[in-house]
Amino acid sequence: MYKIIILMILNLLSFSAVANCNKSNVYESISCYEKELRSSKTLLNQSYKKQYLALDTDGKLILEKSQKAWINYKNSHCDELVAYLATQVQGGGSKLINLSCNTQLTNERIKQLDDLD
Repeated sequence: MYKIIILMILNLLSFSAVANCNKSNVYESISCYEKELRSSKTLLNQSYKKQYLALDTDGKLILEKSQKAWINYKNSHCDELVAYLATQVQGGGSKLINLSCNTQLTNERIKQLDDLD
């Protein structure tokens, strides 16, 4: 049952905006997602800073609260729930699932922040 769930998660994540990291070798995919996540984190910080600088004091406090809530959600979802489910996968698959989840949610957050303009 867990393997079916993991396969479903992998299929959903494979259709994300970072689908170019689907390599034939799981370790190549992991390396690709690690690079993609580093790049996405840089873009996220830029998007956050842009929005933050455009807001007044109250808006800044709300954005900070929103960002902290999003980070808690991302960590809870990817690093706890998805990571727990991924423990059913042997080898590097669990790390790949976790990286894919973090990358996908980070890219979605960038879009959310950019759409505030």
